[in-house]
Amino acid sequence: MLQKKKRVKLYGQKLKKLNQNIFERDNYRCIVCGKYVDDSHKFHHEPCGQDKSDEMSGGVVLCNECHYARHNTDKLKEIKTKCEEYLRGLYG
Repeated sequence: MLQKKKRVKLYGQKLKKLNQNIFERDNYRCIVCGKYVDDSHKFHHEPCGQDKSDEMSGGVVLCNECHYARHNTDKLKEIKTKCEEYLRGLYG
């Protein structure tokens, strides 16, 4: 039987530091459109939902427009794929 990966849930300063690290890694740019995003925003989890985990390998920077599109438009699959491919390129 395949073992499910344990989710990581961070709070407070640890979550803030992770957010900062993800923004620095992504050069404060949306990984989909390249727009500058200041770090007052929180990173996007990929995958999102029940399987989200607070880890470098599971977070990306998305601007407000791309984040909205990721969850609410017909571009959902396209943006999801871009996020997954980006993270796969970094972490395998």
